[in-house]
Amino acid sequence: MIGHLTRIGVGRVQTLTNFRFKATIEARMLISNTHSAAVAASPLLQSVHGDGNSRQNPRRNQIGDNVSKKDKIKFLITTLLDLNDSKDSVYGALDAWVAWEQKFPIASIKQVLIALEKEQQWHRVVQVIKWMLSKGQGTTMGTYAQFIRALDMDHRAKEAHEFWLKKIGRDLHSVPWQLCNRMISIYYRNNMLENLVKVWFAACHLLLDMENQMCVMNLLCLLGNYHSQFAYHTFVIVL
Repeated sequence: MIGHLTRIGVGRVQTLTNFRFKATIEARMLISNTHSAAVAASPLLQSVHGDGNSRQNPRRNQIGDNVSKKDKIKFLITTLLDLNDSKDSVYGALDAWVAWEQKFPIASIKQVLIALEKEQQWHRVVQVIKWMLSKGQGTTMGTYAQFIRALDMDHRAKEAHEFWLKKIGRDLHSVPWQLCNRMISIYYRNNMLENLVKVWFAACHLLLDMENQMCVMNLLCLLGNYHSQFAYHTFVIVL
């Protein structure tokens, strides 16, 4: 009987902790969007933080410290799925969510992105990666490949092309050939054949330098299925 009551008590404490964490995050989201919302949320923040000591030492007895990492990630995923299609809303939610962390939670953000991909929320994936890059975080080839894929799935070929030129296409030595393959596919499906040929030549030269003939053959087989216009554009560029 005592053990049963103890479990009930622990469950209620955890539920209350999660509720207060959610309430505080929502208040932070309001503050990040408008000043009037900040005024309206002020009593809520005061009730959450308690006395003034919490403001002086934000790492002392923070509610977020008592919420599990899994619950934080689940809360963010649910929040992002429920938000309207607004950059300010998404960025505000993300800013409020990471405000609890001493270090940028890159691993948690990656889990959130994977969950959004499973839900095929490609537009939201694009927004989260843009926000992350704006913070100077996640500047890796893996993130770039994930971003290109999300833009492709969200039917934003022009934006994918612009990002490729800005961040990736200048030097292909550190670019996986699978990413080159994706860009070639994007260019073909969107009738951007001149760009297709440029990437194809650059990728083939790189792969030949690496003596990776198998990858070159794979690219040639892929291009063999493409439109006859490819041959014309190749001829024009070679000349």
